[in-house]
Amino acid sequence: MSEGWCADLPDAEDYFIDERLETDVWDSLGSALKLKALINSYNRLYYDPRWNLPTYIEATTAELVILRKANCEMAYYLAQHLSDEDRRKGIQAQGVIEAGIVKEKYDKDMLMAIAVPPWVIGLLAPWSTDEYAGSLDLARDEDESVHTKVHNF
Repeated sequence: MSEGWCADLPDAEDYFIDERLETDVWDSLGSALKLKALINSYNRLYYDPRWNLPTYIEATTAELVILRKANCEMAYYLAQHLSDEDRRKGIQAQGVIEAGIVKEKYDKDMLMAIAVPPWVIGLLAPWSTDEYAGSLDLARDEDESVHTKVHNF
């Protein structure tokens, strides 16, 4: 059974051994926590509306290479920052907008935002659901025929 986009926990371990330069946070976790980080990172990415991601079964071999990297990098981010993120979200949920002693400001609009490292966002760009939505100011001269060519393309 796959663990996110990794074949299994040893597959994720291979990523950290072979590809990631800094692994102290990952190395300090036990196997159960590593597995939880992988599953949680998969869920955060797969269900994020910013991307339309394939499952492990649906993905091609080439896609799995990229998705495995994203899964592992997101797992590392969660292992390193989740407790701090939880504290901040808890403070924001209480309606706090500025901390008294350290004068840290909390953006009320960020409460529902899902934090994803920039490297992971870049990896997942091929599956982005963001589409360009723009408008053009089109004007028409009512006295001109619709068959008149107005631009040379």
